[in-house]
Amino acid sequence: MLIVCAFVGFCALLKAQDASVAPYQLPDIPDSLTTPDVRSEYLITHYWDNFEVENRAYLDAPLVVEQAFVDFMSIMRLTSRDCTMNSIDRLLERASSDGDILLMYADIADKYLYSGQGPFVSEEAYLPFVNAVIESKKVDKLRKLRYEYQYDVLTKNQLGMKMTDFEYKLPGEKKMYRLKKLKSPFILVYINDPDCDDCSLTTLRLSVSQALLKEIREGRLTILSVYPDGETEEWLAGVGEYPKEWIVASMENGDRYFDLRIMPAMYLLDKDKKIILRNTSLEEVEQTLSKEENSTK
Repeated sequence: MLIVCAFVGFCALLKAQDASVAPYQLPDIPDSLTTPDVRSEYLITHYWDNFEVENRAYLDAPLVVEQAFVDFMSIMRLTSRDCTMNSIDRLLERASSDGDILLMYADIADKYLYSGQGPFVSEEAYLPFVNAVIESKKVDKLRKLRYEYQYDVLTKNQLGMKMTDFEYKLPGEKKMYRLKKLKSPFILVYINDPDCDDCSLTTLRLSVSQALLKEIREGRLTILSVYPDGETEEWLAGVGEYPKEWIVASMENGDRYFDLRIMPAMYLLDKDKKIILRNTSLEEVEQTLSKEENSTK
């Protein structure tokens, strides 16, 4: 009942805001464009043509803009990467004429493309919004801080990059170790928190994987399990539950190195610490290691 009431309330608010500004109008697609992919690409390319992006009246009607943005993201999934990114660039070129308007669009993009859990999450599509805010001379420094932090996260430890080196420590020890000192053909960096239910399930699945155990025992794989919030008493109490074949460690300020929005996080590295799988799954790790082993036979 509460959900229904909340939905009805949202619709009523959207309707009220809609009445105060010009409604959004989709561009007319030429009849000469007949195939679904071509029509979708035309639609996303011209999506914002009929929308008064620069109109400050929409600052008082953000739900109207949000709904238009949600519809835009639905079309994003049907079009090519280049068309999507070009359309985002066209939107930001217009939104950047006003700092408040730019921040409104960036906040909506943050909600759906970055901080959300839904099907629209896309770091690549979100990064141009972050760049636009950071580079804008119409947004003050204080309001840029969140986006500057996000930029640091988004541009670090990406697929194909060499993982940023970091220090970690073993339970109860004072000595610090470094990622770059690990020597094996593959390293699985597993960022997790024992208090996270998904982490506990993933830890169990990793620990019973005979394929991974075989790779470890034959010297081809090192699993480095890292708790990102320092050596706490709660974490120390559960250390014994991890497999003895793993390196179980903690690190300070893990959020400076890794995107911790979604836990757990797994990165598969090659011998040069280059990231070959990011935010991956056990199945992908097993498949990649199996392919690599078969290719060397």
